[in-house]
Parts: sequence; structure tokens; C-alpha cells
Amino acid sequence: MAKRLCAGSALCVRGPRGPAPLLLVGLALLGAARAREEAGGGFSLHPPYFNLAEGARIAASATCGEEAPARGSPRPTEDLYCKLVGGPVAGGDPNQTIQGQYCDICTAANSNKAHPASNAIDGTERWWAEPTAVRGLEYNEVNVTLDLGQ
Repeated sequence: MAKRLCAGSALCVRGPRGPAPLLLVGLALLGAARAREEAGGGFSLHPPYFNLAEGARIAASATCGEEAPARGSPRPTEDLYCKLVGGPVAGGDPNQTIQGQYCDICTAANSNKAHPASNAIDGTERWWAEPTAVRGLEYNEVNVTLDLGQ
């Protein structure tokens, strides 16, 4: 006596290999229809966002506020930078504007004014900044290296 796998189901149609393949197709279509139905309510079939660079090593050949010595670790220096877009940041000093642009000093000596390469991948609002052109033409090309450990 053969067992019936889909007794009483509307999707149970006996195909050439039995009811199982058609049942699987029916379930897949039902799942797709439910996902489409929920799509208007905020459901998404996209994979979750993740930061590929999290935990990676990052380095820059030059950084604003750091002067690379011939040997050893970088020495702090002061570089003036100006934001090219946007207005002053909240709490910014209005005296730090030059021709309407918000300007400030970046220096590795002050953690609040430092912009190391690690800021580019730490998931915060902080940023990495390259040296300005005032330092010289050699800073027109700066390399940032992200080691994903692969």
C-alpha cells in the first residue's frame, strides 16, 4: 500500500515522479509570493549589511597632521585643512572660516584633531585625511592600503 504524502492538500497533484516535486515547486512559489507581499511592509530579500573592512589592517603613505620621519614612527605636525563642502560643524568656531569655508588644524598630537587611516574603517563619523597640497607636490598621490588578511 503506497503512502500518500499530501493528502488533503490543494497542491497535491501527482506528477510523473509522484507528488513530492510538485509539492516543492508549489511551496517555493508560495514562499516567493509571501516575500513579494511583505516587500511593501519593509521586508527585504537582500543579505544583511556587514563591514568587510572591520578588523582589517589599514595604512596610508601620508596622513594629515603626521610628518613621516626618515626612520621610526610619524611625528605630529600641524596642517591646516578646509572643508570643501558643507558649513561649519556643530559647535565649530565661527572664527575658523576662510572665505566662507570651515577650516581647522589636524594634528596627531591631539586625538580630537587627528585623522589617521584607521578612522576610515572604524564605523564612526571620524575620517581619514590626507595632507593638504600646502605640504608639497609629493602629496598629490597618497596610497591607502587595506589588508583583508586573505
